Amino acid sequence: MGIVNGTTNYILTRMQAEGVDFEQVLGEAQRLGYAEADPTADVDGLDAADKIAILASLAFGGRIKLPDVHCEGIRSISAADIAYATKLGFVIKLLATAKRDPSSTPEATDQLQVRVHPTLVPVAHPLASVNGVYNAVLIEGDPVGQVMFFGPGAGAGPTASAVVADILNIAAILKVGREAITQADGTPLLDPLLACSHQHYCQITPIEELVTRFYARFLTHDHPGVIGKLGTCFGNHHVSLESVVQTGLRNDLAEIVVVTHEVREGNFHQALAEIRTFEAVESIPSIVRVL
Repeated sequence: MGIVNGTTNYILTRMQAEGVDFEQVLGEAQRLGYAEADPTADVDGLDAADKIAILASLAFGGRIKLPDVHCEGIRSISAADIAYATKLGFVIKLLATAKRDPSSTPEATDQLQVRVHPTLVPVAHPLASVNGVYNAVLIEGDPVGQVMFFGPGAGAGPTASAVVADILNIAAILKVGREAITQADGTPLLDPLLACSHQHYCQITPIEELVTRFYARFLTHDHPGVIGKLGTCFGNHHVSLESVVQTGLRNDLAEIVVVTHEVREGNFHQALAEIRTFEAVESIPSIVRVL
């Protein structure tokens, strides 16, 4: 799990520090060279999805089909969400995650969860303090426990260093020769540093089956009983709420912030689909997962 895109981390850090919105910081990031003229790959999470697919293949010994990686970017994150996260004891980071699915059978060791999305990270978590253009990858293994790798992830120097490292690694593999690191039947004998010789594909659990916590922000007409109606709908879809707060008015609409306990993603989104039909609900500007 980690922060693997320096551009989005820079934008979110600036939004948190200065209370400004996404578009304003994006323009500054482009002027400084941290974001491309077309920032789509960064801000829509595509670059992070590429990277977590590679890291997952290295970590779990199987190939990843990129279309199976659930991917969300940071365009929908507003200054209001950053402020609410701070009040609740979180910071918002674009996290890339790859892990064995805890619900998989002992035989299905290649059943993985691989995803990229904005996440509310508790301020005490090691990744919460990774700011600016810096990246960090947190690895948990047996028996090593947790190990974190940290360093700059955007700008001319870090990018050039990563590209040259990849070229050197490819050259090393070509020099050693693939036959030297595989058995006669083609199965891996020894993988060189940063290489995946496996040909099979890991099974990726659909995002609807994952269990996580959610933060959601609602804009509603200030009618009596709105919060009760939201709670009833969530309960009908087996979504347990940790907290519900009406924070005041925004543009003559009541702003309601909800944080859930762990819930199956499919159930949560079914509840939201029903809530969107409520006459009192104007919009749901933000939905963010909680670590």
